[in-house]
Amino acid sequence: MVMNTKQAYKSPGAIFSLLNYNPKRISMMLVFLLVCVSCYSIPRVVEHSNDLLLPAPLTPGDTILFVSPSGPLDSARIFLAKQRLEERGYAVIHSRDILRSRGYLGGSDKRRAEELMNAFKSPGIKAIFPGTGGYGTTRILDRLDYQIIRDNPKILIGFSDITALHLAINKMTGLVTFHTPNPMYGLGSENNLSTASAHYFWKALEDNNPKGYTIELDSFELSDSIIVINKGKCTGELIGGNLSLISTLMGTKYEIDAHGKILFIEDVGEAPYRIDRFLSQLKLAGIFENVNGIILGKFTRRSDEPPDDPESFSIREVLEQYFSELDVPVIANYPVGHYKDNISLPIGVPAELDSDNKIIRLLTSPTHLDKRKSL
Repeated sequence: MVMNTKQAYKSPGAIFSLLNYNPKRISMMLVFLLVCVSCYSIPRVVEHSNDLLLPAPLTPGDTILFVSPSGPLDSARIFLAKQRLEERGYAVIHSRDILRSRGYLGGSDKRRAEELMNAFKSPGIKAIFPGTGGYGTTRILDRLDYQIIRDNPKILIGFSDITALHLAINKMTGLVTFHTPNPMYGLGSENNLSTASAHYFWKALEDNNPKGYTIELDSFELSDSIIVINKGKCTGELIGGNLSLISTLMGTKYEIDAHGKILFIEDVGEAPYRIDRFLSQLKLAGIFENVNGIILGKFTRRSDEPPDDPESFSIREVLEQYFSELDVPVIANYPVGHYKDNISLPIGVPAELDSDNKIIRLLTSPTHLDKRKSL
């Protein structure tokens, strides 16, 4: 029987007729089919290897691009931030439609993803500054090309809703990004960055310290408010961000990987029972089982929100219920995220947490001129 390959694929039994039931031919055909299947199942981007992908540091004269991947931007704050960065010596640019809005979003999903990808692809851009958080980044994660991001490492900053970008980019590329103040809340605030916030913002982005640096808050009179839940020292990569975004990404391919790492979490405007719900989800997912240490933020309520119920659990009590019995160092009330003294933490960088002394030590620089550093 003579049969061409196209005919063989059309008939379920025809392949075996074609091979005349020869065991050797059947084995060869099975190997061929497995190779074909594996080729077609290779994802476009896989999770990164054990390479720490570092962006180059900022230097006055470099170009910073403002983008709007989340909520709409406030023109007064954005242009005040732009002015302050230009006074420091940077060229600051943005798209003509940077102030666009679509409902509670800073534009359509397509436009916001396109703007962010163009930022990574543009060789003249040194750093990408999302204008604000709000809501919207989770809607564009599956529209991003992570191979392009990995091939074009740049500084990416932000907090709050930008947590989704930090976690996805960390998981898919290994690029170090920066959990920091943003143009609207920090650089564009009426009083600018606080002294402590400015110090560690620029230390993370501008300085190149091959041996890392220490984040100590005594000199800024911020240590006394930090609460030690569990004493001790630990090391691990820094990972984390806004609790509600971390929770939102659970069950997706972008979900947080905190195994062997130092996890930091913060939130704002959430009642104790909602914080409890988020933490319960992470606990049930096993996120706390293999962490090396934990840094908890302020978890403050907004001024226009009702206070916590005095007859129920406080935020601190909820946090202690989840973390006091963990056998790892834990500190709470740390100034990170939604707080005027928002301390910048590079995501993906090896660090040491010394909870006894309320100190975080970065064990390597978060920026590097050679871009890649093997762990």
